[in-house]
Amino acid sequence: MAETRYQLEGNAPQLYERETVQTLGRPLAELMLTHVALHAGDRVLDAACGTGIVARVAAQRGVALAHIVGIDLNAGMLDVARAHTPTTGVPVEWRQGDVCTLSFPERRFEVVLCQQGLQFVPDPGAALREIHRVLVPGGRLAFTVFSEVPAYYVALADALARHVSADAATSCLSRYTLRDATMLRHVVDAAGFSAIQMHILEIGRRMPSSAASVIEGMARSPYARDVAAVDEGIRQAIGQEVSAALHAYRDGDAVVIPHRSYLVQAQVASRHA
Repeated sequence: MAETRYQLEGNAPQLYERETVQTLGRPLAELMLTHVALHAGDRVLDAACGTGIVARVAAQRGVALAHIVGIDLNAGMLDVARAHTPTTGVPVEWRQGDVCTLSFPERRFEVVLCQQGLQFVPDPGAALREIHRVLVPGGRLAFTVFSEVPAYYVALADALARHVSADAATSCLSRYTLRDATMLRHVVDAAGFSAIQMHILEIGRRMPSSAASVIEGMARSPYARDVAAVDEGIRQAIGQEVSAALHAYRDGDAVVIPHRSYLVQAQVASRHA
């Protein structure tokens, strides 16, 4: 399996589900699926599924889907996904695997969904070619990737670069590597997809504004070890600097940060095209 740049350790998957999924992942999945047509009998793949929020929301939309498979490289994420499997009558299966080398036969799915996962794959083009391979003729792809760096992470990456390391700052920003629209469209087109459409989805993510919450957030990040290795005083300084930088977004005792993503939809050409 190809190694990714985003591997959570320890109890980080549980923290990710509790904090990130509830404030960002679920609202974005719900918004995404208002734009994506799912039909009775569809076989659906949730690629790079994390804790499975897209698969879970899809299963709960009241459509008689044939089957949903969630696949992710991170075993800890899948453990959380299994613990939250919905009981809706739609069969849901969780598999560990690499989206660059999918262990499915050709033409296995009518729909492939991927929320904020493609940017963590070392070779997005290879992943998209594999997704194209497992879709039926006329099959549909829908995925989201961030279209810009939110203000929170601009401030956090700056503080990490100054107080921890350039590597920690790079890791912080790794989820925003596919925000060039022209490049993104080219990668999807080169994988063989047609009828490519792109537009922006926006979620206002409500987050605690305190320095302590910034520090807690770093503890469930891929760069948690780097942050843990510095003195407590440095962690406190990072928390205070990031909290101060977000003053314009304050709403009571929290901040509301815009998170904007591209929703990319495309199709596999039908046999008669």
